[in-house]
Amino acid sequence: MGDEWYETVFENRCSEVNEFLERKRDLGRSPRTLNEYSRTLQKFFHDEFPELEPGEVTVRHIEQYLSALTRRDLSQNTKRRYLESLSAFYSWAMKRPRYAEITGNPAAVVLEELPKRVRDRPDCATWENGRAIVHGLQEPRLKLVAIVMAKTGARVSEVVTLEQDDLLLDDGFIRFRNRKGKATTVFPIDTETRDALERYRLVWKGRDTEYVFPSIRGEHLSREQVRRRIREAAVKASVMEEDEHRFEKKFTPHTYRTVFTTEMRNAGMKDHILRYLRGDKDSEAMDVYTRVDRETAKEAYLDCIRELNL
Repeated sequence: MGDEWYETVFENRCSEVNEFLERKRDLGRSPRTLNEYSRTLQKFFHDEFPELEPGEVTVRHIEQYLSALTRRDLSQNTKRRYLESLSAFYSWAMKRPRYAEITGNPAAVVLEELPKRVRDRPDCATWENGRAIVHGLQEPRLKLVAIVMAKTGARVSEVVTLEQDDLLLDDGFIRFRNRKGKATTVFPIDTETRDALERYRLVWKGRDTEYVFPSIRGEHLSREQVRRRIREAAVKASVMEEDEHRFEKKFTPHTYRTVFTTEMRNAGMKDHILRYLRGDKDSEAMDVYTRVDRETAKEAYLDCIRELNL
C-alpha cells in the first residue's frame, strides 16, 4: 500500500459517516487513520450492506461481515482493525443526539470476543543485525535514516518527516513532531548520532528544502523507499533471505523499533521513560504524572544506548 494511505479519504453514501470523518479530521487524526476509517466504512456500507443505513445494523450483520473477512484469509489482527474502525464510528455516533436512530455499538459487541494476537519478537531483531544493515547502506540519506531509527526507535514516518529546525544538535536533541496522536517528543541523542547528523548536514548544506531527508522532488523520502532499501541491505548482510515474508524472519524499518525497545529494557531503562521516548500514545499522560523532562530522559538514554561503530 505504501504511501497511498496519505492521499485520499473516500466519500461515503451515509452522511453520518462523512460527518464522522470530518470531525475526526478536525480533531487532528492522521491521514492514515482517516483512510483506515473511510476505507473500512465504505467497504461495509457500499459493498457488504448497501441496503442498510447505520441505524439498521445489528450484531448479526457485524458477525456476517467478520465471516466474510475470515473467508478472505485475513489475519486476526487485520480483522480487529476493521472492526475497530466500525466500532469507532458507532461509539462516536451514539453520543450525538441528532443520530437518535443509532442506539448501540454492534461492532463493539463482536470486537470484545475477537482476541488480539500478539506477535512474537522477530528472531532477527538484534542490535548486531541492525548495525550490519546500517553499515551495508551506502547512500548517505538512507544510512542516516537507519542510524536515527536504530538510535531512537522512531517510526519510519517520524524520521523521514524530520525538518531542519527539528535538529537541536547544540543541545543534544532532535524533535519528533509527527508522532501518533499528534504528540511531540524532544528526543536525546548521543555523540555518535550527533556527529553523523553534523557530517550529513555539511554534505547537504545549501539545499533548498525544509526536510532533513529530501527526495529528488524536494519533498521528504517516502516510507516505501526506506523499506525497500532496508530490505535490500538486510539481504546483502545475510540478515534475511531475499524472498522472506515471514514476520519473525524479516527485517523491516519497524524492526528497529523492536531492537531499540529491547536494548533499552535490557539496559534497565525505567518503563515511564521508555514510553516517553518511544512516543507511545499514553506518553503525554505519563509525562504529566511522572514528570519526565528532557534532561532526565537524556541521562537515562545516554546510560543505555549502544554504539553502532560508524
